[in-house]
Amino acid sequence: MKRSSNLLILTASLITKDTIRYTPAGLPVIHCQLNHDGEAYEANQMRQIQMSVEAIAIGEITKDLEQMELGTSAVFEGFLTQKTLRNERLIFHITKIELIAK
Repeated sequence: MKRSSNLLILTASLITKDTIRYTPAGLPVIHCQLNHDGEAYEANQMRQIQMSVEAIAIGEITKDLEQMELGTSAVFEGFLTQKTLRNERLIFHITKIELIAK
């Protein structure tokens, strides 16, 4: 078996979220948009980073996302995968949320 890794940890703000819907199997799902504004070290220099990421939460984690107010900052953990078998655009699947204390 091939060993691989796909883990994304992103500090971001929740900028939009849809209402909860349910899969045919009955799992709750929420689509949302996250915004990251920060810096990263690259090629011996600090680089400004501003980006928006499409994300989705499936299962129990939807409760945490549903309770978050827009503009709330958190550390989101999860993985990247293509949106669907036919749509190769990447989407961030959130598996853990840790709110940032104000």
